[in-house]
Amino acid sequence: MRFAQGGRRLEKLAGSNKSARGPSAPTKWRTLSAGRDPWSERGVEDQAWLREPRPAMLREIAQQTLLFPATRVVAMPTIVGAEDLVHAPQPAILAPNHESDIDTPLVLLALPHAWRSRTVVGAASDRFYRKRGFALAAGFWINTFPFDRGGGQRRGLAAAAAHLRDGRNVMLFPQGTRGAGPEGYRAGVAELALTAGVPIIPIHIEGSALVMPKGRGLNRRGKTTVTFSRPLQPRPGETPDQLTARLQTAIER
Repeated sequence: MRFAQGGRRLEKLAGSNKSARGPSAPTKWRTLSAGRDPWSERGVEDQAWLREPRPAMLREIAQQTLLFPATRVVAMPTIVGAEDLVHAPQPAILAPNHESDIDTPLVLLALPHAWRSRTVVGAASDRFYRKRGFALAAGFWINTFPFDRGGGQRRGLAAAAAHLRDGRNVMLFPQGTRGAGPEGYRAGVAELALTAGVPIIPIHIEGSALVMPKGRGLNRRGKTTVTFSRPLQPRPGETPDQLTARLQTAIER
């Protein structure tokens, strides 16, 4: 007992050896926040029920009575080559250039009913499928499906391929986004055509950027032109980049 007490006195005289101890653990860890949790917003799923017969019939009525008349008044379109689609095979990929939000209604308006009734439109999931209200509106008015642009467009292309396998035409913009210009063409549409073995219908839209510029909404009335080119069939051994170059030439020509 005396030895133990003597040892404690020696420790007190020598002082505590703090340098030999490790850093003390904090009583409470501080949590740092670095923006929103990316997993907290998963988006809205495809509203496939809007493609059933009854919603499809209501969509056709709404398009013919509201959407298309409004588009004609605002954009005053001239349609070239749509009659040649009667001889084009379905399913196919409809590939227009992209300058404005009014591009999709213009193409749907120009399509013959036999094509429009079997056409779905790829809509960017991070823009049109963030909220259920947007998803319902896009799905009802223009028959969209969510196109996920993540993972190098792989998930979006897989969804588009599933629609092609089911016999539907798919409308996708090879430029990916509005106003990308000649430098913005991507190989995703060509890769999809080569994988699915379906033709591409090049479509050139002119004048829509003046009617509804990117980020500015409806700007003014103006004349537009929607021109359908002959189908592009994928060639044996052709690469996506080669087919994309042919597609770009056909659209811009």
